[in-house]
Parts: sequence; structure tokens; C-alpha cells
Amino acid sequence: MKYPSWIWSLALAGFCGCATKPADNVTGNPDIIHRYFELWANRGDVATADALIATDLTLHNPPATLRSLEEYKASMAKFHSGFPDLHFTIEDEVFAGNKAVVRWVLGGTQQGEFQGHAPSGKTISITGTSTFRLDDGRIQEIWVNMDRLALMQQLGWLPPPATPTPAR
Repeated sequence: MKYPSWIWSLALAGFCGCATKPADNVTGNPDIIHRYFELWANRGDVATADALIATDLTLHNPPATLRSLEEYKASMAKFHSGFPDLHFTIEDEVFAGNKAVVRWVLGGTQQGEFQGHAPSGKTISITGTSTFRLDDGRIQEIWVNMDRLALMQQLGWLPPPATPTPAR
């Protein structure tokens, strides 16, 4: 039986030890990411943040970029103060090497001041995606993409979307 050349290349790389073993890199990442969301993002547990996140973290959360764990802890404390019942629900997750991508839904009620706005008592439900890069068992970098327009509309900071008129 004739095999394609790529199969021989793969077999040779595995035989000579040249192939990397991504499973070795992925082993602890799901646990780290799940603890991040459940204990840090949802509960604001600072000890968990200290254990899971690098002190020189870079967080890309447009329009802001934070460059340390201390900045991130201060920012998250404000978020929890504004939404004491906030809760992230993981919808999908993908792990590859030292990266993780998580699609989530965030819910909560604005019961405190948030981004200069007085408590509204309004409940939000927004979607987003976070991409994580881990290094040496810690979260080193995070990219966040979330539906900020829906957040502002649900809090009443912007008008809701217009209702489309039916076509004639």
C-alpha cells in the first residue's frame, strides 16, 4: 500500500523524537481556565488570581490594555462592585498548546457605580470571547472581545436597537 509523503514525514518525526507532544502542554490548562472563571472572574477571589495569573500579565480588553496583575485586580474589584452578582457561564472552550479560547455569557445586575454611572438596577446578559496565553502554569496574556454595545444598551446608556419595519 502506498502512503502519502506527509504520513512518512509524520512517522519519521515521531520516530526520531522531533515531534512535539501538545498533550504535555495542554494537561493543566483546562483546570487553570476553569478555576479562573469560577473562582476569580465569578467570585473575585484574590488568592486565586495570585495563584493563576502572572504578575506581569497583559490584558487586552479594548479600549483598555492593562499591564500587571495589580491593575487587573483593581479593575475587577470595580467590576464586582458594580455587579456584585455577576456570573460568567462558559459556553465553548478550545485548548491547544499554551492557548485557550473561551466563549462565554456574562450576566449580572448593576447594583453599584460602574464606569461613572450610578446603579441602574438593570440586568445584563452579554456574550464575549476570551483568548488566554499561558506560560509556566500561569495566565500570561488575555485578549477579551465582548459585546460592549449590548452592555451599554441594556444598561440604558444608549438607546436600544430600532425595531425593523416590515417590508411591503
